Amino acid sequence: MPAMALKGKKIQNQQYDVCLSFAGEDRSYVSKVASHLQSRGIRTFYDEYEQVALWGKDLYEHLADVYRNAAKYCVLFISKHYAKKLWANHERKAAQTRAFSENDAYILPARFDKTPIPGLLPTVGYIELQHLSPQQLSDLIVKKVGIPAQSYYLPPMPDRLFARLKANTARSRRYVTQQAQEFVDALERMSDIEKKLLADIFMYGCPADLPHNIHIDNDLLRRITGLPPATCVRKFQRMASLGFTTTVSSRKHGVRTPVIELSFQMRGISYDGPETATGTIKEMIGCVAEEFCPECTLKAILKGDFSALGNATWRPEKHVRSRKRKPRVKHHSSRIAIPRLIFYSWRRAVSVTG
Repeated sequence: MPAMALKGKKIQNQQYDVCLSFAGEDRSYVSKVASHLQSRGIRTFYDEYEQVALWGKDLYEHLADVYRNAAKYCVLFISKHYAKKLWANHERKAAQTRAFSENDAYILPARFDKTPIPGLLPTVGYIELQHLSPQQLSDLIVKKVGIPAQSYYLPPMPDRLFARLKANTARSRRYVTQQAQEFVDALERMSDIEKKLLADIFMYGCPADLPHNIHIDNDLLRRITGLPPATCVRKFQRMASLGFTTTVSSRKHGVRTPVIELSFQMRGISYDGPETATGTIKEMIGCVAEEFCPECTLKAILKGDFSALGNATWRPEKHVRSRKRKPRVKHHSSRIAIPRLIFYSWRRAVSVTG
């Protein structure tokens, strides 16, 4: 029995924490719920947030995939209008297919009224919305979803990244979000060695040519990574399919020395912004490094965890709280102050490698 064979299998690494299925007549309420969820760091599939991504796609197949596979939970906003809508019923059927295959609480019904819905048993627990505000429902959804997965995670509102890049308009923020998401997607397809090399060049490379490219002296990269420059170049060149362009130059800033230049090109079909996103990657890694120690910064990059880019999702280093303060020793011997490593934004950095 093929259908029974699917039971118990859960989909991992969903793109969204929750997807919202509703009728257009209920949009005024649902839009406020979506806004509250986004401000809390919950990755939400809501059609108005996906206009560019949906443009040109086969909506019948794409929406079926989203409501069946792409989210951790699906909230159905049930009403007399919902029961009559073709697209809403299409989304519901896709969600019910997922719920049946996993035999788990995937569908979260939220009722405006008592309208019966095909396939939704009356014994399934639901939330009544008549006396519940959008913010109150959002709080309940946040509790249900829990802390979003931190692997290959980009906050739905990366406001700290917007601030670093001075993205103050809706268009510039859309471009930055698309660039950041494409980089996170590329990270998911890399090996740990490739991620570490990428982190090293963005953390220690010269930002003088940004946003077009970042470069690093061959010998400096060798000392940081312990790998021969030729090996580093080969590994960077193998990432061409992910959007990275690698060039080896023998002269930079008037100094004749071998350097590796790296840039990241956007390839999304629905993307219509600046072609190069190297500067955005620099600020993404810079934002993480500004809050964490070098070890935790590398761990975050290897994991694809960019929760530090949003004020709502940022969390302090875990080991900071458990770090015990050493007892102060009173003596008059000279003490050496060790400055904390600070990762400067490329817009205001002064590099020693260039």
